[in-house]
Amino acid sequence: MGTDLLLSEKEIREAADLLGEILVSYQAGVADKRVLPEVDRAAIHRLLEEPFPEEPRSVKALFDEFREVILPNSTHVCHPRFLAYILSSPHGLAPFAEALAAALNQSSSLWTISPAASAIEQKLVSWFSELFHFPEKTAGLITSGGSMANLMALTVARDHRLGERAREDGIQAAEYPLTAYTSDQAHNSVDKAIGILGLGLKHLRRIPTDDDFRIRLEPLIAAIEKDKTEGRTPFCVIATAGTVTSGAIDPLDELADLCERENLWLHIDGAYGAFAVLNDRLRPQLAAAGRGNSMTLDPHKLLFNSVEAGCLLVRDRNSMRRTYSFVPDYLSISSDPDLINFTEYGPQLSRSFKALKVWWGLRAFGRKAYVRTIDRLLDLAAYMAARILQEPRLELLAPAPLTAVCFRHRHLDDAGNQRLLDAVVRSGVAFLGPARLKGRTGVRACFTNLRTSRADVDTILDEFLRLADSQDHGTSNTG
Repeated sequence: MGTDLLLSEKEIREAADLLGEILVSYQAGVADKRVLPEVDRAAIHRLLEEPFPEEPRSVKALFDEFREVILPNSTHVCHPRFLAYILSSPHGLAPFAEALAAALNQSSSLWTISPAASAIEQKLVSWFSELFHFPEKTAGLITSGGSMANLMALTVARDHRLGERAREDGIQAAEYPLTAYTSDQAHNSVDKAIGILGLGLKHLRRIPTDDDFRIRLEPLIAAIEKDKTEGRTPFCVIATAGTVTSGAIDPLDELADLCERENLWLHIDGAYGAFAVLNDRLRPQLAAAGRGNSMTLDPHKLLFNSVEAGCLLVRDRNSMRRTYSFVPDYLSISSDPDLINFTEYGPQLSRSFKALKVWWGLRAFGRKAYVRTIDRLLDLAAYMAARILQEPRLELLAPAPLTAVCFRHRHLDDAGNQRLLDAVVRSGVAFLGPARLKGRTGVRACFTNLRTSRADVDTILDEFLRLADSQDHGTSNTG
């Protein structure tokens, strides 16, 4: 038996020990590191210039290289002051679930080659559907993330509108151009999906938002009526439950009423905020998400899984299957009373066992732990917002309904605020992101990190103000 690419029992134990040492030391010391590394260009060039390897290296050498080269040249997303993006620090069991999923190497496509994985993924879809009171016939699957889930959902929505001719004729089956509607705060994955689907960005209507950055109903209704009058075919509204910049939650009930009246597909992009439905404070705003025809969720955000872990729910499983079920001769696809073939519900055949880490996290820690964690992050965002309101040199750019806080320095113009953000990131103290709202530039801190505390918020704002004082205040405020 050839064993060139396998490890001996001794090497497996050695690798497991070395992995354990790295995990323990990294998690214990991550808060003491610079958030953004001082990149070792020589080390990066060695990585880029390495020829295709001819000879083997020892397990220990590979782990040493990880510790000495990869770790120091990585951005520390798990650092308590990494608040730049909606990229959470993963729960404690995620690395172990990832390792076991890789060891099993299930392709979560056909139930015959991944029976347990199929059952676990089906259970997750069922649990997530229950959270929003989707019907039992709801279908879904774990995706790479929200961008893929949005693309998949809009594909189903397009085919639903085109009807029986969708598969054979594609968008050529449309008698009139299809138009879609979303807010001017929606994630750019919506634009990308519309482009990939061949619908054309000129047929995506970006509807203006109110002072709280929620989509406005009156311009939306007017846009739909205008398109119908001019011979186009409205087919879909994309609502957002947690916009990517400010965390705004669109008026989901009103949008659902409108879509029912107009016979439009309602897709809800809940990648950022929808799992906050676990929290009592936000459940009233998010519960109506269950009225959507489809919904994007991201377990690698507010369920604190490592990337990749997105999710798509589709209310009508038949619509989902009509879009994605292609059965070639070389596959033996058999039906089962308990398990499904996920390849018939999405574009992929090869799919990794992403569901394990999500399932493990929920079962290891339980709902109440997630509720407490989301509560704490909402409190941190509120604390930062309150501190900003108390500081005359700072101003909020938007309300903070979720865990994102957008603010700026009052006495600096847009360019000055951008320079200040760059200085904060370069300092290594914190990694914040940019915010552009209603034509004004500022800074965004998004709380999705399990290690962040009030002391970190204080450190960030104190450093922000200290660096601002060191800048030239001769630049006038344009805001």
